[in-house]
Amino acid sequence: MEGARLIVSGLSHRFGSQRVLGGIDLDIRGGERLALLGPNGSGKTTLLRCAAGTLSSTEGEVLVDGHRSGTLAAQRLTGVSLSQERSFYLRLTARQNLVFFARLRRPGGHAAEQEVDALADELELRELLALPVDRCSTGMVQQLGFARALLGAPRLVLLDEPTRSLDDAALERFWGALEARAGLTVLLATHRSEDVDRCHRRVRLH
Repeated sequence: MEGARLIVSGLSHRFGSQRVLGGIDLDIRGGERLALLGPNGSGKTTLLRCAAGTLSSTEGEVLVDGHRSGTLAAQRLTGVSLSQERSFYLRLTARQNLVFFARLRRPGGHAAEQEVDALADELELRELLALPVDRCSTGMVQQLGFARALLGAPRLVLLDEPTRSLDDAALERFWGALEARAGLTVLLATHRSEDVDRCHRRVRLH
């Protein structure tokens, strides 16, 4: 797999009169893992949302392999898992959720189910997938969000504190999955030094 290059140029964002991001520049090469650091309120999640295209920047731009973030071409290259995930269907099982999202990225029901099964085996999620999402713990939903980010073989993943609620075994599965995808580009917001140590570079927001 060849990772997608992520370029952030002069990115700024305001919520009303409050400036959350100011003139951020990043250039993340294909296959590179970059840790995004900073205190709560420093704009880490806002930056990830702008990179994912779910939030429009006030100024500047984000390009994913030359495609503006939020465009269909950029979305096809990008997997996303944000903190405090609220976009799962709570009354459906975790498996039904993943199959639904897999079909959005990979047309064809059988192929989508095969991909979900493969991820369930890789991340050891078989028991979790049988549960309705509204019965899943925070850590379970976090693992489900990561699995969804890997659907469709993205070339870039954007991860917002993905290890915060994971136990040691889930943590090793998480990093094992990323390291098995050697060419994958990763932008990861975190407060954990262990995560930073497994990334190639770090950038701190203030």
